Amino acid sequence: MRARLNILSNFTAVTQKGGQFYSKVRYLGLAAAGAMFGTGIYVALVPGKVEESLINRSLTGATISVTIAWVAWVTAVRPQVKLTEMSIIVRNWVTESVIPYQHIARVNVSNGLTFELTDGSKIKGRVVSASIVGQMAGYPSAKLIRNEILPFLRDEHSDGNGSIRQTFTLSPSVPLIILALHGLLYGALRYIFHAS
Repeated sequence: MRARLNILSNFTAVTQKGGQFYSKVRYLGLAAAGAMFGTGIYVALVPGKVEESLINRSLTGATISVTIAWVAWVTAVRPQVKLTEMSIIVRNWVTESVIPYQHIARVNVSNGLTFELTDGSKIKGRVVSASIVGQMAGYPSAKLIRNEILPFLRDEHSDGNGSIRQTFTLSPSVPLIILALHGLLYGALRYIFHAS
């Protein structure tokens, strides 16, 4: 049992590329989005027992693809933490927070990744969410990110005039791309291959 915990404590669930941290689960999210696009194509191509029209099958397939692929994108691919010279950018499922370093009082890693701010509020970093495995291992991914942030928090040259900005963003590009691909598929099936 001790050896298993040691392996877990050495594993990190984030990928670091320069000052950006992404969840390794994002690859599962990308695979799920691709699989759902494939499922939508299958629904559009196969007439089934009822012999529904191509437009109905295409709309059903596109709805399935867009819904599940977008949820996979938002929950698994989108979350990230990015360190810049003056602030940290925390991108969660539907929000993006720009936090200047001087507003961060503490980086809590006891239950995932949480930024405790000087005004008493907290911002969770969904790139490392609370989990049983993380709790057993001591959240090594959150500790990795905290250790990268600490030098910025101690920097006495940081600008004291920046303010915290939080924006609501839904990432509409993914559903729009999938809808466009389904539209192209419908057009090809209907007008090139004369499917009905």
